[in-house]
Amino acid sequence: MGIEEKVKEFIEKEKLIRRDDRILLGLSGGADSVCLFYLLLGLGEKIGFELRAVHVHHGIRQEAEKDVSYVAALCEKEDVPCYVFREDVPVYAEENGLGEEEAGRILRYRDFQRCLENWEKEDSAAGKSDPSRFKIATAHHENDQAETVLFQLFRGCGLSGLRGILPRRGNIIRPVLCLSREEMEGYLRERDICWREDETNASEHYSRNRIRHKILPVAEEEICRGVVSHIGKTAQILREAESYMERQTESACERILSRRDDLWVFDIALLLKEDIFLQKQVILYGLERLLPARRDIGAVHVEDVLKLAQKRGNGELYLPGGVRVRKLYRQLMIFPEKGEKRQAALPVFLQEEGGFLYGEAAPLFRTEKVDLSDEETVKKRFGIRNLSEIMECIPEKTYTKWFDYDKIETSFSLRHRESGDYLSIDQVMNHKSLRRYLMEMKLPVSCRDRIWLFADASHVMWVPGGRISSYYKVTKQTKTILQIEICTGE
Repeated sequence: MGIEEKVKEFIEKEKLIRRDDRILLGLSGGADSVCLFYLLLGLGEKIGFELRAVHVHHGIRQEAEKDVSYVAALCEKEDVPCYVFREDVPVYAEENGLGEEEAGRILRYRDFQRCLENWEKEDSAAGKSDPSRFKIATAHHENDQAETVLFQLFRGCGLSGLRGILPRRGNIIRPVLCLSREEMEGYLRERDICWREDETNASEHYSRNRIRHKILPVAEEEICRGVVSHIGKTAQILREAESYMERQTESACERILSRRDDLWVFDIALLLKEDIFLQKQVILYGLERLLPARRDIGAVHVEDVLKLAQKRGNGELYLPGGVRVRKLYRQLMIFPEKGEKRQAALPVFLQEEGGFLYGEAAPLFRTEKVDLSDEETVKKRFGIRNLSEIMECIPEKTYTKWFDYDKIETSFSLRHRESGDYLSIDQVMNHKSLRRYLMEMKLPVSCRDRIWLFADASHVMWVPGGRISSYYKVTKQTKTILQIEICTGE
């Protein structure tokens, strides 16, 4: 089977392109996108769709201007409309705290969407608009798929990561995901078609390039021939498995999960009756409904929520992205930080013993993150003239404390004490067991298993009413402050 037929068959199987579709191709000038360009030119006549191209100058490489000229000439030769966007990726990356690779991807897709929206407006003005017909085509192929699957595997991901790159995501399609890089370059050489080489693809500065140049060649030569294709087939199997699990998860969520505005409530008894894998999927489903970007939540956070559901007694977790998880008797509640309201007094069943808080119900608390890199906002927030005065603003209230946010390694939790808990007690970070600390504070034995504390895994950050761990204290090197305030009505 020729490459053209192989791609046409893949497009039909995955239902990527229909007659009268508008296809906007991301054309970098590299071999992958040039190959897709010519394949789409040929298929356009057979399927009957309209093709345009878009090129993004990232403002990084000196050779990028030649890429622009190449793409423009190529499109002019084949009478394909082409649009060029110019971006300053390094500046955008620095301003947003991103790596250049991620910043480039964000800007690239933003430009693609803008171009597609303008095309939609043209059609709409002509009275023939159909939003489902407008699609962005990218030249991701089998090698990209293999690199992505391995990259995700090394990071420790779930099914959604191992399924790799999808043939279609929203209005983005990948028509040559069925081809290898070698097949695509061979296609161009047979037709004596040149392309542009991006020297950054040879750089081992990027993780994916190291997988491309070091790991996959060794696997191909010394472990198994056709490894790229095999990984692609495995990703396909995992996509099918995930599709099945999505249906099972949705069914389980109907039994276990209910929604009240921004509050998602789990029935713990029903949740824990499910298989462990499905328990985690249901929890992830709830978390995803509150977070704009899934990347803030990883497997460790799902595990933390599940442990909270499984443990005896009540408790609370604070997750990335401003999400709170609270266990109260037989229910597990997930809600956004902004939905928390100040309480007039300590909740029922919460008592004090020498300033320590204990009882059945977890104390209500709220948090605030302060980014010290935003100097003007910080000065206005705390009424100081310069950032060096921030240390003078550290609260001395019993139930309001500051912590160095970047030192928190997990999603911190509000819970009762557990075996192995400890604190750092001085500037050289000597550790003291929580058990010994509570003995020294002369807290009655009857209260010790019921006091509430904030912990980062086994490291106790703060015993409300008592000390905070020296490790988490704010210093002149702190970049982000986390303020935790127990809502006592004071």
